[in-house]
Amino acid sequence: MVLFIDLSGSTELAERLDPELLMQILERYYAGCREAIFANGGVIEKYIGDAIMAVFGIPLSREDDALRAVLAAYGAMRSVYDLADQLERTVGVRIGAHVGVAFGEVMVVGNTGTDVRVIGDTVNTAARIQSAAKEGEILLGDDVARLVRQHAVMEEVPPLTLKGKKDPVRAWRLVDVEPDRAGEAGADTVPLIGRDEELGQLTRLHERVVRERLCGMATLLGVPGIGKSRLVREFLHRLPADVRVLTGRCPSYGIGATYRPIAEMLEDVNGDWPAVAAAVGPDGERTLRSLTGNGQTPGVAEIARAVRGALEAMAGDRPLVVVLDNLQWAEPTLLELVDDCVSWLTDVPVLFVCVARPEIYELRPGWGGGVACGMSLELGPLSGADVARLVQELCAERVEVTAHADEALHWRVAASSDGNPLFAELMLETLTEGDGSLPPTITALLGARLDRLGGDEREVLERAATIGQMFTLGQVEMLGPDLSAGTPSGPVRSLQRDRLVRRGSQPGAFEFTQTLTRETVYSLTSKEQRADWHRRLADWLGEQEAADDTPFRSWTSGDISRHLLAACRFTREVRPFDPLLDELTDRAATALIRDGGEALHRKDLPAAIALLERGREILPKGREEHRRLAVLISDAELARGEAGKAAAALDAAEEMLPGDPRTVLTCTIQREMLGLRTGRTTDPEALRDRLETGDDLGWCRFHQLEAWTHIDAGRFGAADRALRDGLARARAMGDRYEEDRLLGGLCELVQWSPAPVGEGLALCADLLDRFVGDRALLVPVLLTRARLLGLSGDLDAARETLDTAADYVDELDLGLPAIAVTQVRGLVESLAGDHERARALFRDAAAALHASGHGGAAATLEIYAARESLRLGDARTAAQELGGREGPRQLRGELIAMVLRAAIAVQPEALELADRAAELVETTDDPCLRGDVLVEVAQMRRAAGRDPSGALREALGAYESKGASLLAQRTRDLLGDL
Repeated sequence: MVLFIDLSGSTELAERLDPELLMQILERYYAGCREAIFANGGVIEKYIGDAIMAVFGIPLSREDDALRAVLAAYGAMRSVYDLADQLERTVGVRIGAHVGVAFGEVMVVGNTGTDVRVIGDTVNTAARIQSAAKEGEILLGDDVARLVRQHAVMEEVPPLTLKGKKDPVRAWRLVDVEPDRAGEAGADTVPLIGRDEELGQLTRLHERVVRERLCGMATLLGVPGIGKSRLVREFLHRLPADVRVLTGRCPSYGIGATYRPIAEMLEDVNGDWPAVAAAVGPDGERTLRSLTGNGQTPGVAEIARAVRGALEAMAGDRPLVVVLDNLQWAEPTLLELVDDCVSWLTDVPVLFVCVARPEIYELRPGWGGGVACGMSLELGPLSGADVARLVQELCAERVEVTAHADEALHWRVAASSDGNPLFAELMLETLTEGDGSLPPTITALLGARLDRLGGDEREVLERAATIGQMFTLGQVEMLGPDLSAGTPSGPVRSLQRDRLVRRGSQPGAFEFTQTLTRETVYSLTSKEQRADWHRRLADWLGEQEAADDTPFRSWTSGDISRHLLAACRFTREVRPFDPLLDELTDRAATALIRDGGEALHRKDLPAAIALLERGREILPKGREEHRRLAVLISDAELARGEAGKAAAALDAAEEMLPGDPRTVLTCTIQREMLGLRTGRTTDPEALRDRLETGDDLGWCRFHQLEAWTHIDAGRFGAADRALRDGLARARAMGDRYEEDRLLGGLCELVQWSPAPVGEGLALCADLLDRFVGDRALLVPVLLTRARLLGLSGDLDAARETLDTAADYVDELDLGLPAIAVTQVRGLVESLAGDHERARALFRDAAAALHASGHGGAAATLEIYAARESLRLGDARTAAQELGGREGPRQLRGELIAMVLRAAIAVQPEALELADRAAELVETTDDPCLRGDVLVEVAQMRRAAGRDPSGALREALGAYESKGASLLAQRTRDLLGDL
């Protein structure tokens, strides 16, 4: 690399200034130029009058010699004009300079120290370019410009006609130079080729999204290396300046990283967070902050609501583009969140750009279907002509490739790359390195390319691959100081120039240009090295905390688990006798079980099962934790409707803890609970005597089984006592998961148990405080509260509570809870005496339950609707609604259907049915059910000429014991009418 700089205006200086002053000025000129040259590693070859010739790459060439020469030219020019400004102010004369820089082969003669001599055509070319430069201009030869194009802002000048050159010479005027400019997001140096149609479709979709204020979704599909990410970058680069872009990447590594892409996207808005936080409100802000693992575990519905709110807020004043990369690795819950956002967001311009490999259709065969404003693009291979053009552009970008490239090479690459741009680029590099044989796959080519890297570059790349798709220099340096370059910044710059990494969207971050590159580097890194690096990363992340003014960070607690798991796995494979392996295994298992428990709490069932099962896999045989893991996995599988897998989790625990009596008994209890869910009866008392006094988990699960058995038999008071006993055991364990399960059960049960209304309302108040961060958990509490308020006679408060529950259901887009709101509205309106509205609500809820496959519950609500018809005096409709339907298995449905048939029937059948209902109701301790049935029995006895007072007084006692003031007063009125 040769640089020439020459002073202009020196003749005027010589004519006007004293020779001594002239000498001082020239010395300052030389000193400023020398400083800029030496600071960038250059060597001054000679002084030619006012001109200076410097060379870079002697005695050793460096990968950034071109950048060093350009920085020296820029620095020298600034020095000259600083001096010119002073001279103009003091002596009234002005000087200037012009610079030329050229690249090529030269011969070095003599000492490479102070007595260096350089000979060759490049020297002449640099001198001629400098002569052609105007005052104040730095002109770069075409080869120099190609080498620094990622770092510099340049303008092409008309081709130069130079003395001694047969053809005109291309040259570029340097406008600015930024050493850290390389690899910035969007700074692609090779134009997008062969994707005009796809780019146009994306652009038109975005224009429609903005024009019509819609939420749209584009899915880009393609095999690795086909150019998906490059197309997205070009699309983003061409967006108007007012468009906000958020990017999240689904990692291929780790498990249960459901919301990692969302946390990464939110990190992009740290600076604008106050405005977003104000828009989503305190609950939404708390939920979004929880995605980085701050100890809170809101449910998936609450998270979906908060994410929707944040996106809606950000798109309120300007269009928003959300890029989700590598979506084929997304957890199912994240895919559901994207679906939810696309269908929910309205009147805001949001475009989701989902980038994935074709295997996403194995996870979601119907992905993208049914989106009103959407499209799916699958990128196919480039044509031979397009690949040839791509190869030409790649050659033009890299001088060392250009030197070896010819037309035959272009066509060989075009013919052999199968139209895959990454394959073409790797083949080109391999062939120009002189290797005539080509590895047959992209992965093999990547491996060959990595083998040609320098030691520091390979080391940095391997460390970065262990960190993840995105990394920082600090993280790379933290993994070890043993780099010959001292710091990773130099090797990273070299990797940027080699197009292996690029700047990331976050300040100070870098990312692999290709996901496949990261995967290949990681797979080729030694397992022993990966084991150590993963352990260090887990330790380091465990010590980090987000800055007070930074709501979001790009890593979550799941990253700690991922690194610990990898460290444990690789250590076990290569150092099975490592004395630290047991401790590492414990840490990994604990972290996975913790994360799995949090996922289960927020109802992210796929992630919960994956995390808990992985924790079970690495936990050594014989560990007590296997018992609790079995219960958690069984719960999660049962919640997904997978009864077989729920039972298999119990079998696995018994295999890992063979012969352990506590495990055998706990699994037996859990199997009995599974049986209850499928309609099988059980007798828990046979298990009571086998439980050990100190077995809190066993007793906790036993009491839940006991409660469910009592509920099926209508013994709600006994069920209440059993759940409270279980709650005491859960609290003794400090197990919040079990505690929340039991509190939720108690809250639902208090509607039917003998517990007074006041006690139930107090429990609801406690749970509203406990679950304040999760509206999905608050909805059933609000429904219980509404029904209890209705029973107490406070109908306005009951309706207001139902309105709040309905708002939560709408905001969270909940299905079955929405039906439950309708059902309880029917109960409240029935208590209020609006039987027409109550009947309509029960019918709506029953239809919705039938549509969702809950036929048994729907049948009960149809009986409720028939009761309302009868209260309206429409016995015929009530009879039609009852029809020949057999009552549901639950005692409540059987009793209500029986008294309704009795009311419709004629004597003596009516009285016989009423007496049977009176006998059957004695088997339950549900006060309101007892009161409702006994009031109906009393009415039928009165109609038959028999004394109804006994049944009414018994009903009144039941209502009063519950605190159902409204129903108690109505019963008193009936007694008063006798």
